Amino acid sequence: MLDVIGLESNSLVQQIVADFAKTMGVLNLQLRSPSKNFREQRVVSVTRKDQVYTILRQAIISSQLSPGEAIRKELVAAQLGVSRTPVSDAINRLADEGLVEIYPQTGTFVARLWLDKIETAQFVRVALETAAIRRAAERATPETIARFRQNLERQRKAADRQDFEQFYELDEALHDLICDAAGLVGLREIASKERSQIDRVRRLLLHYETRMIETLVEHEAIIAAIAEKDPDRAAKTMEAHIAQMGKMLLHLREKRPELFGS
Repeated sequence: MLDVIGLESNSLVQQIVADFAKTMGVLNLQLRSPSKNFREQRVVSVTRKDQVYTILRQAIISSQLSPGEAIRKELVAAQLGVSRTPVSDAINRLADEGLVEIYPQTGTFVARLWLDKIETAQFVRVALETAAIRRAAERATPETIARFRQNLERQRKAADRQDFEQFYELDEALHDLICDAAGLVGLREIASKERSQIDRVRRLLLHYETRMIETLVEHEAIIAAIAEKDPDRAAKTMEAHIAQMGKMLLHLREKRPELFGS
């Protein structure tokens, strides 16, 4: 079985726990920071089960934990400085999202990519985000447009630097801003959960050839349609943007078949 945390001995586990104890009062955990390796993080807040869930989810989405890799609860608990209970709670939530697979008497593993599940997630995402962007275009204000354009400018700078992690975060944030602009309570959270199966693929694809630049161009077209208060064009542009990932997914499966379930 793979050792997900990379700890080879009890002495290393003890050292991690000791380090955690020393820094307990001063550590400020940055939850949404995929650029920080999850193995270097500690949980110090009272909302531990939520933080463990967020850390593990980001590790899976960012492929720090690869499809098919084993997750050993006791080592995760030791590395994060928590008991097994919040780790078990987090893993159960991740299993509900289809991000991990639990096999009794065998172990817990990061879920492989399944084309049928991704296809379903794509269908739901198109329905949800095209409806959201129609409302966003109809309700757009100068302040909303300014926030979109600020995000795009930061995306351009990240693309210029070839900063894939920063670009992905801004990509995700733009889609969240569009959901917020639709003016429906809780839509951002629903959309984020429905994207779980897709997010790993989106992040992987950004590293392929010119996909980051292509994504930026597609985002610019989306925001232009919203700024012009054209709901039909905004929805069509969003649908084309989402569909592009499906086309590239087959190419990814050819190059990295080990990531996929069969």
